[in-house]
Amino acid sequence: MGALDDAYNLEAALTNVHTFVPVLADPFDIHTAEDLGQLRDMGMASAEAAAGAGIAQTILPIPVLPGVHPVTATFAEVEKAFGAGVHPLCRLRIGCLWGEERPLPALLGAARHHGVDLPKSVCISVLGIDTWAAAVAAADDRENLDGSWELGGEIEPLIDLLDRAPANRALAKPDDWALALLAEDLIAGSSAEEFA
Repeated sequence: MGALDDAYNLEAALTNVHTFVPVLADPFDIHTAEDLGQLRDMGMASAEAAAGAGIAQTILPIPVLPGVHPVTATFAEVEKAFGAGVHPLCRLRIGCLWGEERPLPALLGAARHHGVDLPKSVCISVLGIDTWAAAVAAADDRENLDGSWELGGEIEPLIDLLDRAPANRALAKPDDWALALLAEDLIAGSSAEEFA
């Protein structure tokens, strides 16, 4: 298919595709300016490819992020590019995904192992990966979805999530970008219940 930041090859690969679900990088997997640049390049190429391929339906999962974090502007830029060129566009604003081998539980496990002091007042919407997949599939079953829906899952205190994450000795202490994500509430609502 070619590189994910190559819009021309992506557009060719999307020929005769009915539904496109561009899965962008998890915010907790972005640690450097290089990671951020890769997210932007792949997201913009995906938006351009989807617009050129004339996809019948696009479902764009967008994580809920704090307003001041470096990844927030990049996700917003990618979302704007999709909004400008892709119709209809179903935006699913999602809570943080929780499950085996997901970045958030791994990050919290590393924080627990390294004794990182996390904010006690922060709350996060966590969403099981299976629930997220089911909601995307349910959205796919509907035609011409255009607009934004929130899929929040359970709102939990960060300290409780830390207790749920087993200590992870394999990972280094969380970096400043990851800790900045965990410094503010990351709460999504539940307007996407209609897809359940």
